[in-house]
Amino acid sequence: MMKGVHQKSLQGELVRVAPEFQEKPVNAILNVDAKLKFCERYIEAHFEAFDFSKNYYELPLKALRNFSFDEICKMRYSTSYFPHDTVDKMFETRPNYTVVHKIKNSMWQWGYGRDVWNEVVGAYEGLRSFSLNLHPDFDIRLDYTVGCNACGNSRFSRTFLDGVFAFLVYYKRKHVMTIGFSFMAGRRLLLQQVQLKERTGNRWLYRFPKNRVEYILGCFEQAFPVHNLYIVDGKSAVERISGSYELQVLQLERRVREYTERLEVKERRDEHSYFRRSLEMDTASLEFAQAKLHYLREHTGRLHQFYADTGSFKRGESLTVNGLIHHSVKPVPQQVPLPLAA
Repeated sequence: MMKGVHQKSLQGELVRVAPEFQEKPVNAILNVDAKLKFCERYIEAHFEAFDFSKNYYELPLKALRNFSFDEICKMRYSTSYFPHDTVDKMFETRPNYTVVHKIKNSMWQWGYGRDVWNEVVGAYEGLRSFSLNLHPDFDIRLDYTVGCNACGNSRFSRTFLDGVFAFLVYYKRKHVMTIGFSFMAGRRLLLQQVQLKERTGNRWLYRFPKNRVEYILGCFEQAFPVHNLYIVDGKSAVERISGSYELQVLQLERRVREYTERLEVKERRDEHSYFRRSLEMDTASLEFAQAKLHYLREHTGRLHQFYADTGSFKRGESLTVNGLIHHSVKPVPQQVPLPLAA
């Protein structure tokens, strides 16, 4: 089973607004009175003096039935929360709504982006059109971090993401690669992860262009033509991820010692089954974290070179955000040969 969001689920169009509405695009919504006329009694019963621009976020989902996908997203963008669970639940369970909210959150997590509704629109359009343009045996699904995390385990596949979003690459319905990225204000897209799912047995790679980084950058350039592309610095990424694993190893070592000591206390026989299960799980997690840490340290140089080899994309200025270094990348213009003199 292929996990993640199919791009066909990203239904609905978003509409850009005039610059003065960027902070609160809800104020660009038209014909509000007509759309709310059917629920006048509800509004009169629950509000002393209803003003849509001030009270829109207090309306339940049933009162918004005449508003479009775009308009409801504009409302959600313009406020930090909806008191009604009916609206929040929709943004948690319906992929197109969730993705719009995650784009905004990505811009906040990676640089505190504000007043960027039109950039959210552009990012959403790019996600809908992104394609690897490969053999039909390849598929992609969109995944993203749980909650408001800037990185971490993903919602659908439980893959660890180095950014907010990822395209999960499937070959013959098997997850083989993770392409992790985040959006940043200023129409910046940060490519932060091009990672094989398995270290060995990747025979499918013969169907993929040799320079994977260069090819994937080209796919992003095609889907996000007005975005400035950045790629993570491999050494910086290893240092950051290694730091997380080092902390995890210390925590797990402490817990393993604690459970081992508790199992040696005879007075706690009734709790031994719990401690034993916890010890087994944490020991397995510790071995996994130690192996990942060893692998990262051993392959720092290779990973640095892997992300540095951008092929026809020239690396430029560096950008550091959340302690992670990224480099701007732009395609090198193709040289057109001059005609020979007569």
